[in-house]
Amino acid sequence: MPTIKGLSHVVLYVNDLDKMVAFYKDVLGLVKYREHPGRMVFLTADPNIEDHQLALAKGREGNAKIIAHIAWRADTPADVKAYYERFKALGVPIDHCVSHAYEEMGNTVSCYFLDPEGNRLEIYALVAERDSARVNRPLDLDKSVKEIVAQASGLSAGSH
Repeated sequence: MPTIKGLSHVVLYVNDLDKMVAFYKDVLGLVKYREHPGRMVFLTADPNIEDHQLALAKGREGNAKIIAHIAWRADTPADVKAYYERFKALGVPIDHCVSHAYEEMGNTVSCYFLDPEGNRLEIYALVAERDSARVNRPLDLDKSVKEIVAQASGLSAGSH
């Protein structure tokens, strides 16, 4: 069975993005690493260790769920595929599969799935090689690991 390497990040839905960013920066000392202005801010304790450990996303309303997702890091894309196959075999709902393009970290092979109470979780691994497009791409984790990596990296003809 594949193993989880560690907790990567948590994404929270917030009501007041500016107030929440100020709290995590000024009170906890996190570094604002990057942002999508007015929508999402990525914070980390140390940019040399992790691109983001906490992301704050505009979009919480009233008593809505506050967790967008909790991400777990795996060692390889093959581990992510093994989890995906395990989830399917156990009837775990798959939310979606995607490759995220991070500026410094690289691209990911990511599988989003749901826990028994409907909380969204992510298992991902980094892909070393990648094109220069820096765009997120849908992934088909039913493909071979080689094909999945090609999709995620953008280095295959069918990875659009």
